[in-house]
Amino acid sequence: MSEQAAILVRGLTRKFGELTAVDGLDLEVAPGALFGLVGPDGAGKTTTLRMLAGVLRPTAGDAIVGGVSVAKDPEGVKHRIAYMSQRFGLYTDLTVRENIEFYADLYEVPRHERPARLERLYRFSSLGPFEDRLAGKLSGGMKQKLSLCCARIHHPAILLLDEPTFGVDPISRRELWAIIREMVSDGTTVLLATSTPEEAERCDDVALLSEGRVVPGRRMTAPPPLEHPDSHVGAEPAVRVRDLTRTFGDFTAVSHLSFDVATGEVFGFLGPNGAGKTTTIKMLTGLLAPTGGTGVVAGHDVRSDSEWIKRRIGYMSQAFSLYNDLTVEENIAFFSGLYEVTGQRFEDRRDWVLRMAGLADRRHRMTGELPLGFKQRLALGCAVLHQPPILFLDEPTSGVDPVARRGFWDLIYQLADGGTTIFVSTHYMEEAEYCHRLALMNRGRIIALDQPSALKASVDARTLEEVFVTLVERAGGAVVG
Repeated sequence: MSEQAAILVRGLTRKFGELTAVDGLDLEVAPGALFGLVGPDGAGKTTTLRMLAGVLRPTAGDAIVGGVSVAKDPEGVKHRIAYMSQRFGLYTDLTVRENIEFYADLYEVPRHERPARLERLYRFSSLGPFEDRLAGKLSGGMKQKLSLCCARIHHPAILLLDEPTFGVDPISRRELWAIIREMVSDGTTVLLATSTPEEAERCDDVALLSEGRVVPGRRMTAPPPLEHPDSHVGAEPAVRVRDLTRTFGDFTAVSHLSFDVATGEVFGFLGPNGAGKTTTIKMLTGLLAPTGGTGVVAGHDVRSDSEWIKRRIGYMSQAFSLYNDLTVEENIAFFSGLYEVTGQRFEDRRDWVLRMAGLADRRHRMTGELPLGFKQRLALGCAVLHQPPILFLDEPTSGVDPVARRGFWDLIYQLADGGTTIFVSTHYMEEAEYCHRLALMNRGRIIALDQPSALKASVDARTLEEVFVTLVERAGGAVVG
């Protein structure tokens, strides 16, 4: 097999100072295979893919990718493969078609071949109706599909995908996997990095990474289910929303939402990319003015008291508010200053955050160097430094591995048990199960709101994913971004 391998890795190593991110890695990937590189955050998956893509030089060892050595000829490797990183390689101010054309130029795809290739890409990605839309205006799932189209335009023999379903909703995740499977059926070799056991099971073969090494004879398993939080839910609403609406020109992002969130409740928002979840949270946190309707948070109006709300609530956005060029401790100090947490209280809260996030021994480490799971916990700690009564979390565990996600939700439940009201949006069905109540959103509207068990009973479904898909279809058919 070694002589015929599409990817052959021997002793591949990468060090960053004293840290060994990848340690003597050996792998073989057969031509036309869908191979999973599986492991938790910080296992070395991304570093491995970057070396295989010719983006990062190995410290030791080598890999032969498409017959080319990554150690001796990294530029040659780049012409044999396509590489889709965790962060979109798209140009947000170009349209869908312009992005694909740019990559066609980059890979020197002959002009006469482009119309047929473009038509096929549109067919399997369903992006044809949106070819004139700016990439920056696409939902997360559509951006991922466009990234795959850009990677696919020159018909690479080998495709490297780093967490390709990062941050997308369940429907978009299904569509992305259908596209990946079609590529494999066409003969493309796909090496895919993932942190979830469910996605690992879709692969033909897998290697489990831990601390930069392959762990032999083991498969990654999901952690046991979380227990439902038993926090006290008060009668008085912490959040009250009536006919809340937000438009952007002719586009209605949020349309006439009405709901209450009780004090001490864990309230979930579930919906596809572009459903309006983030826009709603931004209005309730005082970051975006409503076009219509009202919202009251902790007794204060989101229109007239937005500055009070910003200082008193906790908010963790999809895009980290952390500063990568500051150390862990410097980020904590910065946010303490913003929230006027000083003196002995600062020292106590700083030490609590370091313990909670498991960062006491990394307090002087640059934040940008941390694995994603640690960044998430640090961002949560910074959001609750001032012990806010209400905490807004916008997809807080998007892209982290199951073990880190479990730990993160343990922290959420600790806060809820202490009386904090939690307002959280999520893409993960198992997370939605453990909210006291759950609102399902599609195209800016709430299509269902109830306890997770009641939602399942209402459509005679066994899982929330079945509920989600059924109600989205009833509410208006296909999901668009």
